[in-house]
Amino acid sequence: MAMIDKDAFVASLNQDPEFAVAGRFFNGSMKLDMGDDPVLLTFRDGKLANLSTANTFDAADVAIRGSEEDWHEFLQLVPKPFYHDMFAAVVREGFEWSGDVVTLFAYYGAFRRMFDVMRQNATL
Repeated sequence: MAMIDKDAFVASLNQDPEFAVAGRFFNGSMKLDMGDDPVLLTFRDGKLANLSTANTFDAADVAIRGSEEDWHEFLQLVPKPFYHDMFAAVVREGFEWSGDVVTLFAYYGAFRRMFDVMRQNATL
């Protein structure tokens, strides 16, 4: 995950009290296709248990795809309009999501906080 400091992101997310509350029951996975740098995030009991390089055949409960340029805009500390939130970025910009809609929206608060923490650990 070249756009963020992977180790700092995992540590920050697992220590974040807002994420701990919002994601406390989440057991699942999310695949992020960040241009040429796909990653697989695996969550257990509301903690980010593993962050690894994803391959084409990795399945995930939720997947989000975007170009490297779109991720660069999204990960800015102060993003421009419609890059401030993943739902807005999917609806108005070049991001796509797929997977289990129930999981996506049941844990959207946790995912939103996760992306905020990801921004704080960006290496742009």
